[in-house]
Amino acid sequence: MQNTVTPTENKQSTTGTKVKTFLRNIGPAVITVFSWLGAGDIINSAVSGASYGYALMWVLILSNLIRFVIVNTMTRYELMNKDGKSMVATFAEITKIFPLFLFIASVIMGNLTVGYILKGAAQCFGWLINVPAETLWAAVIGVIAFLLLGRSLFGKVESIFKILMAVLVSVFIILAIYVKPDVGQIAQGAFLFQIPNDDGAYDVMLVIMGLVGATAGSLGNLFHGINLSEGGVRDPKTMKSQTKSLLFSVIMGALLVLCVWIVGAEILRPNGIQVKSLSDIGKALEMYLGTTGSKIFYLGVFGALFTSTAGNAIGFTKLAIANLNELIPSRKGKYDKIQNDKIYPIFLGLMLASAFIWSLPHMPGQVFLTLFGNSLNVVIVPIIALGVLYVTNSKKFLGTARRNNWFENIVLGATTILALVTVFKGFL
Repeated sequence: MQNTVTPTENKQSTTGTKVKTFLRNIGPAVITVFSWLGAGDIINSAVSGASYGYALMWVLILSNLIRFVIVNTMTRYELMNKDGKSMVATFAEITKIFPLFLFIASVIMGNLTVGYILKGAAQCFGWLINVPAETLWAAVIGVIAFLLLGRSLFGKVESIFKILMAVLVSVFIILAIYVKPDVGQIAQGAFLFQIPNDDGAYDVMLVIMGLVGATAGSLGNLFHGINLSEGGVRDPKTMKSQTKSLLFSVIMGALLVLCVWIVGAEILRPNGIQVKSLSDIGKALEMYLGTTGSKIFYLGVFGALFTSTAGNAIGFTKLAIANLNELIPSRKGKYDKIQNDKIYPIFLGLMLASAFIWSLPHMPGQVFLTLFGNSLNVVIVPIIALGVLYVTNSKKFLGTARRNNWFENIVLGATTILALVTVFKGFL
């Protein structure tokens, strides 16, 4: 007897396929955003709110707009360029200076980024169990992260930590609503491009560069192309869903940062609490939620930092090897995935080991290291923005119909100018 399929069953099957396809297509964007969000965003926004109220809110909006445009244009290039090349490979085709610069930047920024994240994870774990031994816990966490990476157990641990992070995000959202923020001040800070006087715990230009670097200028924006390639997403038809998922992720990330910013401006600033360590942010939750509040903060941030330590170590390692492969042609195409490369575990181990240096005694504080590391990203912005501007407007690489529109070109051009001005004022 021949099997028959009813219209209802066929409809359910089609719907199920569409859902699976949608989830597969947005997967790379979700992975990328989880590598973006973490303690760096929490620290930068809390420092901004506690030190300068809402005066720098415009930087948050501008940075997220820049991030969306840069990553979206990169995504369009990855999916729609004529030769199916990655952005990294195309940069190398323009000039070998690009992969050399990006390889060096990946090693340096990977060291700093993983370093301040690992340092923060060690501090939070010590505060959580009331045994502050930063150097010891950093070594333990680094070793555990290295041993777990690539194993199924890591996925289970990561899922638990993501749930803890979701709880922490919920607490920040509830607290931000509970304190009844001044909407007028938020709007004023968002639309009046003002730079306040230097009266906070950290130099205002360092804070601005940290905000811009953490969001718009992060080398982590280049992780997305690698995630797309290794996730098997190469169909130009998925571009619309990629744009939607990216926009959703950027908006959600910005709202989270806004909630933390409100806590800094409405709780820390009025009480004269400057953010010199992660424990100062925990005080805001302790003031309203008691000891339980601070424990939730340390547990949630530790979860975010642990997964972020692993995520950034992987991302920067892959980015470094991808550019190394462009510098050494004999290595290109040798492995279908970067993590299958024989030098991958060596690079990954060295990345975590070198990052541990920042947790040794007498090293800079975690908050300063975060701001400084993120501010260095601003130096990278003009290089990446100019490269993206060139290749995404090139008929040679994209043809005519798929090139940037006028808005994207204005944002990329303005980003380059803004970054150069910021670097000049911040470092010179």
